[in-house]
Amino acid sequence: MLFRRHAVSAALLCAAAVTACAASGAPTLQEAAQRLDADAEALIGQSHLSAVERAEDHSCLPGQVRRFVRAESDLTDDFAGLLDRLQAMGYAKIADDRDLRDGDEDVSVLRDPRTRVTFELTLLSGDHPGVQVVGKTICYATD
Repeated sequence: MLFRRHAVSAALLCAAAVTACAASGAPTLQEAAQRLDADAEALIGQSHLSAVERAEDHSCLPGQVRRFVRAESDLTDDFAGLLDRLQAMGYAKIADDRDLRDGDEDVSVLRDPRTRVTFELTLLSGDHPGVQVVGKTICYATD
């Protein structure tokens, strides 16, 4: 099951990379980061998200970087509302828990078609139930 999740994630990343390279008029890192920050703020302001982390992620290919935001809520009821809010902001679901299910955790991935900013929503179960939200840009060259 874990292998399947990683294989699907790898396929989504490869598809996103091909799309990013093939698209003309792709947004800059600054434009995508602004969209990420604005949409993350909107989600945080309308829900019970906290423990917000914002950073640059250097796990891309050498010479590339992406921005990300991570937040959590200890209220599992926030999951459906966050999903609805992202879709109302123009994000389209590109994967859901049927594709990425890992045990009892529900996962949905949504992407803005213009900026290719993605948000991954994970409904956590177990000892610490809640919702984790991770938003990120695609990888951009640092040069």
